[in-house]
Amino acid sequence: MSSHVDIRWILLFARLVLAAVMLHYGTPKIRDLRSNARDFVQMGFKPGMFWGTLIAVVEFVGGLAMLLGLWAELAAALFGFQMIVGTLWKLKIRKEFADYSYDIQLFALCLVIMAEGAGAYALATFPSRFFLRWDVALAALVGAALLTVWCKPEQRSGRTPD
Repeated sequence: MSSHVDIRWILLFARLVLAAVMLHYGTPKIRDLRSNARDFVQMGFKPGMFWGTLIAVVEFVGGLAMLLGLWAELAAALFGFQMIVGTLWKLKIRKEFADYSYDIQLFALCLVIMAEGAGAYALATFPSRFFLRWDVALAALVGAALLTVWCKPEQRSGRTPD
């Protein structure tokens, strides 16, 4: 008998952590889509209702899917793309590393779920190998960069929106 922890349990833990983060940030967004839309307009993502609702759904519904292990790999791919956009956006507005390092960590956790699966007690898997191809990864990076370039954050006195 091996003294090593089975990878399925590690993946389950990673999946539950990622689900908790997604639900924590997605719940307030899904509860108040108008306020969330205003936040996205301030960050420069217009139309705010479209982008804000899309992100609220990715975080909340994706968080539920992640929690249940129901196509968690797809939820990880969508959330990972969001983390790439968030990182590039924060670089664009010259945030400190501490402000976007969390996004990078979450992106790495998404890659683990995408590459290795949802772990123990997953209800249904998604064939996420498609997302882990170099051509798809490059297209996602280019798409994230273009989204970031096209957004025009509103200038406010004081601090920049998070």
